[in-house]
Amino acid sequence: MDKTAEHLMLIGATALLYPAEMGATQRQAAFDSILYAQLVANKNAGSRFTNYDAWHAAYREAYRQLGWIKLASTYDLKQLGQPAPNAHIQPLEAWLKIRSICHEAVFAGVTAGLNRSVEGFRHLRRFSAQDDAQGTKLVVELGLLKPGPALDLCSITVHLDTPLADLSQAMSLKGEAEFHGVSLLLDDRRFQHQRDELQALMKTKDAKGEYRFDPYAPVTGVDHE
Repeated sequence: MDKTAEHLMLIGATALLYPAEMGATQRQAAFDSILYAQLVANKNAGSRFTNYDAWHAAYREAYRQLGWIKLASTYDLKQLGQPAPNAHIQPLEAWLKIRSICHEAVFAGVTAGLNRSVEGFRHLRRFSAQDDAQGTKLVVELGLLKPGPALDLCSITVHLDTPLADLSQAMSLKGEAEFHGVSLLLDDRRFQHQRDELQALMKTKDAKGEYRFDPYAPVTGVDHE
């Protein structure tokens, strides 16, 4: 893949890129699955900020139960704010290259979507960042949805030494970052029997918690920056 998707959907702490022309059925299956997996992980393992390893294990298991098949996975650890000991590419870039995804296009797509409205930044920060006495913990996931449907997801957990004043400043601070990458393909036969029930349930949950934000949705009202 030499270019990324045109649109961005924010689902909890996941920033998901997807092709604008992608069919509604596949798109909805992915959107609902991501939200469901996050909510199940919250219920079974508590906050992602408290015990991320347990939360992420529950998050991945929820996909499996829905019928998503794991194709590949990776893990890496990086100290932020320290010079790289060699010229090796960074963990996130390496994962994207393994999956034949242009990392520049992914970053450009996420940035373009977030720049459409300040509400996008507010949404992502609300779900992905938590300040405490030791600084800030940032748990965010970048995702790419492709026909299949297939998902390439990379969860990034960052421990920052100082409070996070602005999401865009996070990677300029010192701390430790973990990268968990996974690629999933939906078994539509297994998913089909729960599709309608899942969609209805996630619609209800989202109405109560405002878990999803679409930067490309038509703007209503005057509160738009």
